This record gives sequence, structure tokens and C-alpha cells, in this order.
Amino acid sequence: MFRAWIKNIIYAGYIDEDSAEVRKQIIISSLFSLTSFVLLIGYGIESITSNEMQLATVVLSAAIVSGGNYLFLCKTGNYNVSSLIILLLMTLLCLYLLCSGGSKNTGPLWLFVLPFLVFYILGLFRGFLFNSVLFVLVFYIFLYPNNSLLFTEYSVVFIQRFLGAFFSVFVLSIIYEYSREDGRRELLNLSRRLDYLSRKDELTGLSNRRDMFENLRNELGRLERSGKNFSVLIADIDNFKLINDTYGHECGDYCLKEIARVLSENTQKRDSVARWGGEEFLVFLPETSGTQAKITAERLRTAIENLTVNYKDSTVSTTASIGVAEYQPGQTLNALINLADKQLYLAKNKGRNRVEIAVPQS
Repeated sequence: MFRAWIKNIIYAGYIDEDSAEVRKQIIISSLFSLTSFVLLIGYGIESITSNEMQLATVVLSAAIVSGGNYLFLCKTGNYNVSSLIILLLMTLLCLYLLCSGGSKNTGPLWLFVLPFLVFYILGLFRGFLFNSVLFVLVFYIFLYPNNSLLFTEYSVVFIQRFLGAFFSVFVLSIIYEYSREDGRRELLNLSRRLDYLSRKDELTGLSNRRDMFENLRNELGRLERSGKNFSVLIADIDNFKLINDTYGHECGDYCLKEIARVLSENTQKRDSVARWGGEEFLVFLPETSGTQAKITAERLRTAIENLTVNYKDSTVSTTASIGVAEYQPGQTLNALINLADKQLYLAKNKGRNRVEIAVPQS
């Protein structure tokens, strides 16, 4: 219970947010707002006890803004605005502490946290531009003689040491953010690659069963709204086991790749072809009636029948049996596919190398 309560505070009440990137932005804005609020309240009280009333006023005002920013984030969930508020607040506060010296001329030390915060909120490119402007401004304030922005005095040694350290932090923050972005891009590319592999058949390069079923679900809603019909056909290679037993499994795999190519070349761009399993292929035909689908099926059957596969010293020919079914309003996808499958087995039982279509029931 306690851990859940803490996490809820850190995530400003948005602990169930699905996007990892959004959660990161929320937690950055939330933690910086909360941490700044607590620290600034403490430093403000310390400034009051030290009779530094101007510093106390600025620090406590910043604490109020920081606390209000957290409440704004909790209320709206608008992490973009909240992040910009905390970034602007911290930038102005750090510059004030640099120019005024803060408590006993320790104000510039706050600047060390700023480059990392900038990169976290703005990203690599915009963060680099922002930090570059900040870096030039800090150098100007310290090194330009008699400028009106600096109203305290720092020793030459302190200025040299501070600028050297600040430059090091600036460079390190760039390297860190670049490495983080590079790692994120690599993970994103890997995720896309894994998603692609999880949706594609490794042998043929066609969609696999999972990908095709998702496509069918998506298209079902769209086509039902448009009032246009669609059909599916399932093709099974005849006597494929005999090919494997006679010529070997490598030859069988090569035949499947060639058949997949023929199916893709003899369908339209809007159609989808998937390896449904083993030597079965499913073809989705949007905006196609059963009669039109049967014509397509006959064209595919003929193309497979005319296909001659040359593998090493062997020449292999084969045929396919195809079952066709047209979607009927109110029908489930499983029922539609099962109906096409029944027609496929009917084609097998009637002698193979033929097309059978389901007759719609009135």
C-alpha cells in the first residue's frame, strides 16, 4: 500500500499511463517539481533566518511556483506544459543565483544540474541549442567586465574553476544524452524488427496467421461500415508431402517460396496473401464478391498448375485445391474462415486441383 502510494505521488496520479515515453516525461516533471519545492522551502527558511530577505523572497516564490506546477500536472496531466514551466523556472532561478551569488556566493553551484534537465525535457537537438545559449550567457556574465547582470563578486580562481567544471558538465551531458538517444533508437529499431518478424513468415516473407487475422479484424469493421463485401480463399498444395518425401524438405521449402511468389504476383495490391500454416495459404480479397473471388481463385489455381520449379537437378510441378467463401453480414471471422476451409476439403475430396465456393444461405 505504501509503495503504491509513493508511486502514485511520483507519477502525479498517472501511474497507469501506457506509453513509456509519456511516463518518463511525467516522472521528470513530477520529481523535479516535488524536489525543487522541498529544497526551495528549506533554503527559503534558511535565508530568512540568515536575514537574507530578498533571496528568501525569490526562493520561496520559486517554491510556490514549483509546488503549483506539480498540482497543475496532477490536475491536467499536461506534461509538456509542466515540463516547460519547471525548465523555465529552474533556468531563471539558476541565473538569478549566479548573478546574485545566492547564499555566501554558492548560488552558481545550482547550474550544474541544469544541462541534464534541459536535455531530458527538450531532447538532444533542442537541448543542445538551449544549453549552448546558456553556456555562452554564463561565460558572458562571468568574464565580461563591468556587465550590469552580475551584482556580486567572485574570485578569479573560483571563476576559472567553476567555468572549467561547468564546461565539463556541459560536454558530459551532451555525451550522455547522445548515448541515451542512440540506445533508444537501437531499441526502437530492434522492437520494430521483432514486430516485423512476429508478423511475417520467415520462409516465404508473406504475412503469417497472426498478422493476417489482425488485418481481417481491422478490415471487417471498415468494410461493414462501407457496406461493401469481401471474400477469402484458402489454397492448399496438393500432395505436398510427396514432394518432401521425393525431393527432400529443402526442395519443398523452395517450392513454397515459389508458390508464395506466384500468389503475390497474381493478386491485386489491395489483396493480402498469408501463409496460413504448412502448405496452406490464405488470400484476403477486399471489396470482392464470391463470384469475383472464384475467378481470382481459378486464376491462382491455373498459375500454380503452370508453375515449374527447377531445384538443383529436379523439376517439380504441383497443383492446388482452393476453397472460397464470401463474407455474410453478422458472420464471425472464424465462421468465414471455417467455411472456406470446408470448401477446400470438398475440393480435395472431388479430386484436387479445383476450386469450390460456398453457396450463401438465404
